[in-house]
Amino acid sequence: MPIVAGAGVSYSPLLYRERCHWAAVADHLRKDAIQPKSAEKEDAASLDDFARRVELGFTAIQAAIERQNLDALILLTADRESQFDSSNTPQIHLQSTGEVWGNPSIAALSEAPRRLGFEAEGPVAAMLLEELVRDGFDVAEAKGEFRPVGNPAQGVTPAAIEAVAKLAGGLPIIPISVNCHVTPVMNGQRMHRLGQSLARAAAFSAKRLGILVSGGMSGDPEGRMSGWVDEVFDSWVLGRLERGRSVDLARVWDVPSRNLLGGSSEVRLWMIAAAALEDAGCRARVHDYMPVHHAAAGLAFVTWEN
Repeated sequence: MPIVAGAGVSYSPLLYRERCHWAAVADHLRKDAIQPKSAEKEDAASLDDFARRVELGFTAIQAAIERQNLDALILLTADRESQFDSSNTPQIHLQSTGEVWGNPSIAALSEAPRRLGFEAEGPVAAMLLEELVRDGFDVAEAKGEFRPVGNPAQGVTPAAIEAVAKLAGGLPIIPISVNCHVTPVMNGQRMHRLGQSLARAAAFSAKRLGILVSGGMSGDPEGRMSGWVDEVFDSWVLGRLERGRSVDLARVWDVPSRNLLGGSSEVRLWMIAAAALEDAGCRARVHDYMPVHHAAAGLAFVTWEN
């Protein structure tokens, strides 16, 4: 059965904290980075409105996942030196069995450690792995005990574990990590083909599968440009997704640019998901987009359905 639905949500720890903690999260993300003039407009009233819209965005994604009666979710995320370290950074990594866990707490904000986890789905994951390798993609596989080496106390990236806890509704998860941050990185054309190959592989399953992307859009959290959001770039990306033109995104990374580092580099994940979903006959709907300086990211909420 082909992939039947998908969803994408940007990542910022702000999304998963109560409104009363947003100022502290913003200080942690932006540190001493000089802010654009537009950041001054984010007063209490505008942030309250952003918080309201964030919950509406999450509700739209939760409703789409429930509506599609899925059997499992393929999770696409990018590691940021928590699961892997510089000694071993796979371009594509799939955890096929075992419990995947993460600790998304931020020690700098005095948050108590908390462990969230999910069981990696086995049979469909094994089938996807075999088919992706047959299509020429070298996929690193992990089985059994989850052993993060980049940050053993954190585990899987917070973008993965917080999105699953919030949105997956207890569905079995097939976690796929794609390298977006450590040079060398697969080119855009190959990543687009990865999405198409994922759709072909999923069609061999009898289960109703969905895709969940957590990461991006533009932004450089904790970096030199933290707090700056490229609203023009994000709007163009979302327009390509809505029109079923994910292939246009494949050319973005042909030219190196500082503006495409940080969270912006994770737009690759959205392209992979869109390529798979377009091949499966699903169409994107952008429920909301907000350039939020406090979040150090453009915040998008997108679903794909037939």
